[in-house]
Amino acid sequence: MSNLIVEKGPLDLVITINRPESSNALSLALIEELLEVLSDYEDNHEIKSVVITGKGNKCFAAGGDIKELYEVRSESAIENMIDIGRKTIDKIRYYPVPVLALMNGHALGGGAELAIACDYRVAVERATFGFVHSTLNITTAWGGAIDLIDIIGNQKALLTLIDGKALTTSEAYKIGILDSVCPNLEDATRDIKNIQQRINNCSSSIIRGNKSIINDHKKVLHNNLKESENREFKKSWSSKEHWESMNKLFSKSSS
Repeated sequence: MSNLIVEKGPLDLVITINRPESSNALSLALIEELLEVLSDYEDNHEIKSVVITGKGNKCFAAGGDIKELYEVRSESAIENMIDIGRKTIDKIRYYPVPVLALMNGHALGGGAELAIACDYRVAVERATFGFVHSTLNITTAWGGAIDLIDIIGNQKALLTLIDGKALTTSEAYKIGILDSVCPNLEDATRDIKNIQQRINNCSSSIIRGNKSIINDHKKVLHNNLKESENREFKKSWSSKEHWESMNKLFSKSSS
């Protein structure tokens, strides 16, 4: 079974994360596949928007694959994990057309970083949104903290990152993380289509022109803060506290 389901419409591209049996966890193979798909379509001017969603009704994306993460010990393995994830999330972040996250379920850890890199986030009411990294005694690796600061400001971002709490959709909407919360997937899909209709009313060149300006703004922030994020992530990933947390989580997932 493919990690992704890719559907091209007349004016959009819909990408579905297809690992429902693993809570749509972001394996390295999936992340690389996502990068490849996005790269294949980025110069297609027929496409005016991209929708990313998850298969099933439980999770949009539940973070990294714990079995893979448990093996990331060496400096080179840590660098590889950062590099692969960053390239893919940057592709979403700086995509030439708007990217919309249709959150069919929970977005946690790396899944939250993927969602926050999108231009819009529409969620079903039962979902949660969580920068839960601090519960594993790590910081973000793929630019999530930087995006969060940009969207909700320093004060709210700091507490959100430190708490490591999975926010309800009501809480996430209240502080500005989510653009819309809907009672079910049908209504959430309708909200996504309403956003797309507004986008589709504009020419491809103007969509891409305005998105380019937004992207340049994001690049200024990320270029200034990327090294700080990488430094803190590497330090936290190698810490005794992190591996104590990982051992507990791995034991729980294996039982």
